[in-house]
Amino acid sequence: MNRHRRKTITFFSLTTFIALLAGATASCDVPPFAPEMSTPAIVTAAADASPDPAIAVGSDTPHRFRFDVALVDQGARELRSRILAQADRWARIVDGTDLEDIEWGPGTIGCGGLQYDHQYDVLDDVFVMVSVHDFSGGPGTGVKTSVCGYRESSKLPLVGAIILDVEGVPQGQVDDLILHAFGHMLGFGRSWRGLGLLHDSSRDTPGADTHFEGERAIAAFVAAGGANHLGARVPVENDPNGGTMDDHWRESVFGTELMSSGLRRGVADQLSAITIQSLADIGYTVDVEEADGFVLPAASNSSVRAEEGWHAIDLSDDVMAGPAVFYDRQGRVVRVLRN
Repeated sequence: MNRHRRKTITFFSLTTFIALLAGATASCDVPPFAPEMSTPAIVTAAADASPDPAIAVGSDTPHRFRFDVALVDQGARELRSRILAQADRWARIVDGTDLEDIEWGPGTIGCGGLQYDHQYDVLDDVFVMVSVHDFSGGPGTGVKTSVCGYRESSKLPLVGAIILDVEGVPQGQVDDLILHAFGHMLGFGRSWRGLGLLHDSSRDTPGADTHFEGERAIAAFVAAGGANHLGARVPVENDPNGGTMDDHWRESVFGTELMSSGLRRGVADQLSAITIQSLADIGYTVDVEEADGFVLPAASNSSVRAEEGWHAIDLSDDVMAGPAVFYDRQGRVVRVLRN
């Protein structure tokens, strides 16, 4: 890894940026749309980030995990501090991880309908574009996440996109929504199948007892009160009605855990040791001390659904299907998987 590379933040005029979008080809093989945007900004979330998040962290210090976050529209820039704070929490959790650098020719990166003109020659560690707009056409809340580029060597994400719809989301839950979305940017739910850790897919076999077979996550599940769970461990969402199958923990078992398939009104969701250890199972070096305290609802005799209308945030179809492009170290496309 190049430990002496420094990044310079570059800003484009709106006219220049739109011209670049019109004439360039997306690098992640996803047909992009042209969202409304003004001058984009790329910022860095890293465990050793400088106080000014608009300045990329120098790399004269030993490697620390980093998200490079492109805020592609005004809505995202208005949430800048909150977006960076949640990305930074995940960066602290996986801070010991040094993912393979990928050589990358400057040009437009497209993913999940978003685009950014990336003028650097390396992607390290995960590049995420973020947009905030109303995609429901009216009152409604939710998030759409896409992971379009993966490392062939580790099957872990390289390029992703998050579109947030925060209209109507209680302020206390906005951070949970953002934190949930960045969990998917690390490969939660997305890298499981490619690594052979997702078993009995509900998309393949409706009604199956879908589960994640990572040893560390299973141990954490048992420690959180799952020893008496009657099904396979760790249970993954298999409800066909929610649009969240195979990519989240099973809500009927996990309740208020952050990476289950629903976030609640008036309740802080917990980022558990189970989720953190699942990242260790897919290849990250993790700090489990960053976990929130969490006990499975069945073990604590608490109700999973405290009230009617308990969802504060709609997570249905929050993980978008689309082509997954795998890159080697030289930035060459090795294969493309189309969902």
